[in-house]
Amino acid sequence: MAQTIGYIRVSSVSQKDNSSLANQSQKIKDYCSLNDIPLVDILSEIDSGGNDDREVLGCIKEMIENQIIDTLLVWKIDRLGRSMLGSLQFIELCKNNDVRVVSITDNIDTSLEQSSLMLNILLSIATEERRQIKMRCNSGREMRWKQNQLPYSPIPFGYKRTKKGDVIIDDSKKPIVEFIFRKWNLLSKMKHLTKNKRTIRLLKLLKRNGYTFNDKEFRWWNIRDILRQSMYCGVISWKGETKESSYEPIVSKRLFNQIQTSF
Repeated sequence: MAQTIGYIRVSSVSQKDNSSLANQSQKIKDYCSLNDIPLVDILSEIDSGGNDDREVLGCIKEMIENQIIDTLLVWKIDRLGRSMLGSLQFIELCKNNDVRVVSITDNIDTSLEQSSLMLNILLSIATEERRQIKMRCNSGREMRWKQNQLPYSPIPFGYKRTKKGDVIIDDSKKPIVEFIFRKWNLLSKMKHLTKNKRTIRLLKLLKRNGYTFNDKEFRWWNIRDILRQSMYCGVISWKGETKESSYEPIVSKRLFNQIQTSF
């Protein structure tokens, strides 16, 4: 027999405001009591809304798809997804499986026609908002690229971002990058060493010197990525295009190019 359950969530254990687990739970119980709804259980979770792999919500999804649930109650619609669009898409999943969703604070009940209309409007608004955000992000990337800057967030090992968002050399990691390039260039001249043996020897040298990759031991793919990263010599690439960057280089172009022919 299908069941009625509630789902409550907070982002952290220390959360003490009106969205606390105890408050959400009581709101759901009061709603069920007032509307004579037979509540079977309330499932709770402490996890960020930005996490798409929430364990409890994943279990609820399985219950929905296996027709174990016929009604899902939440204190507020944003408990279901990382964004309004994500929450509405989860509700669409519920509707497609004949599961009624009630959001108490938002006054939404998918069994009512007026709520379905409201959800469709909200879904359209959220979809358009997501499209606009994507356009703005793309526009920002294009602008940064035109200014000879990285159009994406990840930055190579050896650089860091300031509080203002500027990318500068990380003085604590710069010597490690220089060491890797110098040593690989030296090892590449030892023709009796295979590429694999060069890598193993370089890993041992890094460990001997106490050099780490973000507080962890260097692995072979860290070396590969560093030696192939053209930003170290003042060149950046994006969408098949290459140009001089506005960032301070760590190694010379001559050394970088020598490495590429031997790597």
